[in-house]
Amino acid sequence: MLVFFIVIAVIIGCLMPIQAGINFELTRFIKHPYLGAFVSFFMGTLVLGFIILFQQAPFSELKRLTTASPHLLLGGMMGALFVGSSIFLVPRMGATLMIGAYVTGQLLMSVVMDHYGLFGLTIQPITMSRLLGIFLLFVGLFLVVKKGA
Repeated sequence: MLVFFIVIAVIIGCLMPIQAGINFELTRFIKHPYLGAFVSFFMGTLVLGFIILFQQAPFSELKRLTTASPHLLLGGMMGALFVGSSIFLVPRMGATLMIGAYVTGQLLMSVVMDHYGLFGLTIQPITMSRLLGIFLLFVGLFLVVKKGA
C-alpha cells in the first residue's frame, strides 16, 4: 500500500511544475501576478467547494474556527506564498531549478518536522540515510544550477 501512496504522491508532485507554468501563463495573459494567483486560488476553491458538497461535509463544524489557534490558518497563507513565488520564480529560474529548490527545502523541513514530531507527527529520528538523502538533494540542486558539461 505504501508503494501506491508513493506513486500517487509522485504523480501529484509532477503537477507542481505544470501548475507553476500554467499560473505564469495566466499571469502573463491577465498582466498581473496577484490577479493570476487569485484566479488560481479561486478555481481551487471552486473545486474544493464541489468536493465538499459531494462529500456532504458538515459546514456547521466551521464555527469551531472561532476558537482555533491563529497558526492553524497559516497553511492557506503559505499556499499563497508558494503560488505567488512560483509565478515570480519560474520565468527567472526555469521549472527545473525552481522545483528542485522547492523539493530540497520541503525534504529538509520534513526531516526536521519528523525528527521533532512537530504538528503532532509521529517522531521519526534523523538517521544517516536521511542525512545522506538531504545531502544528495543539495548535490542534485548544485548539478541543476551548474552550467555546461
